[in-house]
Amino acid sequence: MENSIKKWVQTGLEISLAQEPGGLRLSWVGKSTAREPRVFLVPILLEAFQSALAAALPLVLDFTALDYMNSATLTSVVKAFEESRRLSVPIVLEYSLSRRWQALSFEAFRTFETPDGRIKVTGK
Repeated sequence: MENSIKKWVQTGLEISLAQEPGGLRLSWVGKSTAREPRVFLVPILLEAFQSALAAALPLVLDFTALDYMNSATLTSVVKAFEESRRLSVPIVLEYSLSRRWQALSFEAFRTFETPDGRIKVTGK
């Protein structure tokens, strides 16, 4: 059962953090179209990483319900991988195989996967 911890909303994008058995889930819903999304996203990602670190849980970035994200948002996701490595917080990126744009965009993130599974990219 999901327990919502926190929710953030900005112009068409809603992000919520919830604790689940085995991890913290950061769910993205709507569209991320901001020119400088890092202003909104970086504090959220940092808080999510700190919560995951404190709880000794992996962080799941769930993009399956995201309708669109621009290239500036993709850059923020890459920065999340770097932060994951720095903090040694396992991260799982989930995307929707049925959304063609997601399948094309997120498949490229497989290059960030680690052999030990600390960074994992999964299509659902």
